[in-house]
Amino acid sequence: LHVDATLKDKNFMVIAVAEGAGQEHVATGKNDSTGHTIYGDIGTHLRDQINSHLKPEGGRSFYIDPSYIIRSCTIRPNDHIYCTRLARDAVHTAMRGYTGVVVGPIHNVIVLVPSKLIAMGKRKVSINSSAWQS
Repeated sequence: LHVDATLKDKNFMVIAVAEGAGQEHVATGKNDSTGHTIYGDIGTHLRDQINSHLKPEGGRSFYIDPSYIIRSCTIRPNDHIYCTRLARDAVHTAMRGYTGVVVGPIHNVIVLVPSKLIAMGKRKVSINSSAWQS
C-alpha cells in the first residue's frame, strides 16, 4: 500500500481529496432539488478505511471536513485565493514535518499557531475590534 510506504519513509502523510471523488465507493444515488448529484462523503470513507488498516499497528488518521468552515454565501474571487493559500500553506507545513499546529491568519499574515495554544481556553473577541475580521 502507498500509505504504508509513505508512513514508513516519512512517518506522516497528507491526503487531499476532491468532493465527488470515489463515488463508486460512497455514491448516494440521490439528487438535490435542482437535479445535481448529492455526493457521498469520500473523506469519512477514506478515514475509516485507513484507520481500519492502521489500527492493528497502533496507527490512526484524522479527517478534517472543510464544510463546517465554508460560508453559506456566494463565493467571491478573494475567497478562492484565500482558501487556495491556506490549503497550500497547510500542505507545505505538513510536508516540512510540523505537527500540532494550525495554519491561519493573524492581521492578514498567514502564521502557524500551536494547537495547544488554541486549545488552552476560550477568549472573547470584541465585535468592535478588527480581530474578529482576521
